Amino acid sequence: MEQTVVLIRHGEAKNKAAGQTDFERALTDAGAAALRAHFPRALSLVDATDKSELWASTALRARQTADIANETLGIQEYRELECMYAQDQAAFLKQLALSCADVVVAVGHIPFMEDMCARLCGQYLGFSTGAAAAVRISDTGRGRLLWFVQGPQA
Repeated sequence: MEQTVVLIRHGEAKNKAAGQTDFERALTDAGAAALRAHFPRALSLVDATDKSELWASTALRARQTADIANETLGIQEYRELECMYAQDQAAFLKQLALSCADVVVAVGHIPFMEDMCARLCGQYLGFSTGAAAAVRISDTGRGRLLWFVQGPQA
């Protein structure tokens, strides 16, 4: 079964406040607004179906970005994956192999998104905040870059 993986870097996040962990950093208001304006056009390339899944890192800014992306995509199946925050490529690939989804939209961080794109299709792309890349993975496990869209200016 062929599978399309859409890798998205979270939007512009607030700086870490005193006593706050990196995990708790939220999107800036401008970053959230920029994603809301950008995603309808950028994610129009995603052919989401009832067999699609939306995955997000467990960090707040990634979950917020996933929610904004889903305003455009309307994917019912939503999962939070610690491995994306932990930058654990092996665990992510295992989850991908276990998934029956035809499209997986995954929202995470750099360098994970850039490294995973390179690992899946051999293309290293610099992901700005809100950037998205789609990779089609064939039955043989080989990936091919379908498209790449840089993120918006916040």
